[in-house]
This record gives sequence, C-alpha cells and structure tokens, in this order.
Amino acid sequence: MLLIVTDDGDLLMHLRDDIEGVVHRGCWAGFGGAVDPGESFEDALRREILEETGVSLRRATFLADVVDEVSEGGRGDLVRMFVSRGEIRAADIHLTEGAGIGVFSLEELKSMDVTPFVRRTLVAHADTLTDR
Repeated sequence: MLLIVTDDGDLLMHLRDDIEGVVHRGCWAGFGGAVDPGESFEDALRREILEETGVSLRRATFLADVVDEVSEGGRGDLVRMFVSRGEIRAADIHLTEGAGIGVFSLEELKSMDVTPFVRRTLVAHADTLTDR
C-alpha cells in the first residue's frame, strides 16, 4: 500500500467503496492491493497504482510492515507500506477503483474513518510522514 504525501505535507488518500464484499468499506486508506503469485511487493505496488490511478509510480520508499488483522475474516494479512513524497498530485489521478480521493492533514485524519492498519501506521510514523 502506498501513502502519498503532497508537497504541502498532507496525505492524498483513497476512499474505499462502501459496498458489500469490500474489506474496510467506506474507510480512507492508501492506494494498493494484493500481490500476484511470483510478483514482488514493489512490482505489485506499481501495478496496483497504475490500475487504480492511471499514474506510473517512479519512486516509493519502504515505510513499514503492518498486519491487517481484520482482512479476510481476521487472518492477519501482511501489508507492506510505502510512501511517495511530492511525486503524485490529486490532479494526476484518474480513479478507476474506489469512491473518491481527498487530501487531508494528519490532524484531520484523526477524526475520520481510516482503515485501522493505516491509522496505526499514520500514528507510528507521523514524524517521518510530515518531514518536508
């Protein structure tokens, strides 16, 4: 999953669809998805970002490995979190999946419905994410 930090130090987030069958439906999250067999985390990230946003990701930095403890009935899927700073703007995105996008400060995100593992990542890495 990719967390996108804007030039202003805010986060460009993805609103997950609010439909049956979507894990963490109606919550804000980063962009990303599943790793296909034989695919590296980095290749999966680039593919998912292109599929979901139409943007070809050039650079992303590994941030942390977290566990999505409620995914697929609570089996505890590993999510590898990456961050991109200043490379992608909201205007660059042609969203093909999800209910929308938005740009928010870390403070604003505290009161919003954010995917639990993303919230934990934002809290744990707030200083790293807001470094300009």
